[in-house]
Amino acid sequence: MRKFFLLLLTGALFTACIDKDYDLENIETDNVTIGGDESKFEIPLAKVLVTLADIANGDVNIQELCEKADKWLPSNLPGNADYVDLTQLTLHSYTDGIFDALIAEMQSTPSKLDEVTDMIWDDYRDVFASILGVSPSPENEALFKTAFKTVYDTDDRVLGEVKSQFSGYLTEDLNVEPIDYNIGRVDISDDVVDMIADNLDPEGSGSSKNSLYLAGEIASKLPLSLYLEPELKSVPEDGSPATTILKFDVEVDATKGTNEIKDSEKTRLYAEGLRQLLNNAAISIPVTLEKYYPGKGFETGKSQIEIKLYLIKNGGLKLDI
Repeated sequence: MRKFFLLLLTGALFTACIDKDYDLENIETDNVTIGGDESKFEIPLAKVLVTLADIANGDVNIQELCEKADKWLPSNLPGNADYVDLTQLTLHSYTDGIFDALIAEMQSTPSKLDEVTDMIWDDYRDVFASILGVSPSPENEALFKTAFKTVYDTDDRVLGEVKSQFSGYLTEDLNVEPIDYNIGRVDISDDVVDMIADNLDPEGSGSSKNSLYLAGEIASKLPLSLYLEPELKSVPEDGSPATTILKFDVEVDATKGTNEIKDSEKTRLYAEGLRQLLNNAAISIPVTLEKYYPGKGFETGKSQIEIKLYLIKNGGLKLDI
């Protein structure tokens, strides 16, 4: 189940960023600005917890996808590499080396040959039946497996089909769909939104003195490095098409405990975009798998990716008292 926790905490903003000597009750002016051009405020916004079920290709989650990939991959990658570079799998020079290592392991290790043979029977027997000349009916399982083991590395048609299925799985099936969330409306008063937005420099002004950015950090337990392209959208209540508020990209390195979402021009928010974001928004996160570390394993029963988002406000905060 996908979980989205909205954590906009105005109290945290004030206790963290306002001097204790301020006595707001004694201020008589109608307009007060706290801080100046050099001020910087960090405002917690949201936490996104992504589970194994959320990262999937159809009904098959990422753990199941990788478990099948492990069957297709040799136990030791060429060059004793720690990971499979999934971005290079369309290059024959790369996949040929992995495939040759797989066949060599099948030839020398009976357990690996059994593992691949069982997978061929379970998932591909209809494809191989005509080549092997054995009916794929259940009563022929033993005959089918014996025939496959006998000719998999000597019959060019069988070997060619094994390589075709190997390449097809790693380049096509080992992918995941975008992760989508409906955020809805954030329960925060208009006064607080006005405090953040009213003195922001307008879009197109070129100024960054009074500016607002989305930032955050991503912690991942997956044995995969990822490339994410989050897109925050405003969803009109009348059913008209959604409007993109922000679209940016971020790398998630499996070897790092935490990966940063940096504030940049790609994550800059203006007043209207902020209001739309807090009113009725959705987020779509296309995911590209970049590196897979076989043997690193999955932590089941826990969220696999934790995304913490916050706003960074540069310049003063405007208060209407």
